[in-house]
Amino acid sequence: MHWTLMQKLGLLALLPVAWLVAVGLHELGHALAGRLQGFCLHWLTIGPLMWRRQPAGRLRFEWNRKLNTAGGLALSVPPDDVRLRERFRVFAAGGPLASLAWGALGVGLYTLLPAAAQGTVPVIALALSGGISLLLFVVTIIPFHTGGFASDGMRLLNLSRRGPKQELEVSMLTASIRSMVGIRPRELNRLALEAAAALHVEHPLKCHLSYYLYLHYLDAGDPVAAGQQLAYYRQHLSQVPAALQASGWLEAAFFSAAYEHDATAARAYQAEAKLSAFTPADQPPRVEAALARLAGDAERARTQAQAALRELPRNLDQGSVHLYREWLQDTVRWAEQAAVARVASA
Repeated sequence: MHWTLMQKLGLLALLPVAWLVAVGLHELGHALAGRLQGFCLHWLTIGPLMWRRQPAGRLRFEWNRKLNTAGGLALSVPPDDVRLRERFRVFAAGGPLASLAWGALGVGLYTLLPAAAQGTVPVIALALSGGISLLLFVVTIIPFHTGGFASDGMRLLNLSRRGPKQELEVSMLTASIRSMVGIRPRELNRLALEAAAALHVEHPLKCHLSYYLYLHYLDAGDPVAAGQQLAYYRQHLSQVPAALQASGWLEAAFFSAAYEHDATAARAYQAEAKLSAFTPADQPPRVEAALARLAGDAERARTQAQAALRELPRNLDQGSVHLYREWLQDTVRWAEQAAVARVASA
């Protein structure tokens, strides 16, 4: 088949669209499956496109500028804890099933069309989108962990097998999703998290339970218990995906400076952090604000705290944002009061 230059350029231009359609239908499959289970959609990302639920309850479009969610993401939250295993299983299956359906439709239609139509750019783009969907189905339905992340297939497998792995999966999903959509750490179910953390089972993300317990205790005003949980998490950071480890080290640095008043330890933890696209942008300036406040440098504490505050809306974990915003705002007030006191003494 001879292709003109315009046809080649047209197909090249439609390739990103074919990919977006395939990824979008996969994520919409998750969202629809969640809706059928009574879940509320809070976050939908398809490449550079993103919709987030606002405090008023409406989904609002904005451009996605974070590389760590550039593929696709659907966050749906259950309204209660009833039959979580079964409902999360349906939610996990929704994406692969949507990919399989669109892949079969796209490729099937292409094969049924006459040869003349098969050579047109839109029809080839349709077939490509279907092919990408079939590939997404295969990749996501295979049970595997990679770099600490679980595929839809692995999640389905864990949720289908009764036992400690299932309990752990449900606890992790419940805590992470609720935290990501804005539920404060102190409002997470501490007893459920502690019970899951005590299970004798290996899981790549089990240590994250300690991280959520750290946030819970810190938000509840118990820094001693929070420090114990964070110490355990820090000791097991090697089990965390490499791209997420910097966030753990920075959190350890922040806690050491802000709550343990240990600048030496904070600097040591900070030096371990190898920043990546997955590192929340508010963390580095928050650590610097804590170190500056500990050193009595009001001006630097204020500027770094304000920089962190500007980045908070883009943090994926909107639950912890409540806690950090309060600390950062308190730091700004402390810096301003210190500046007034300095002027008065002069």
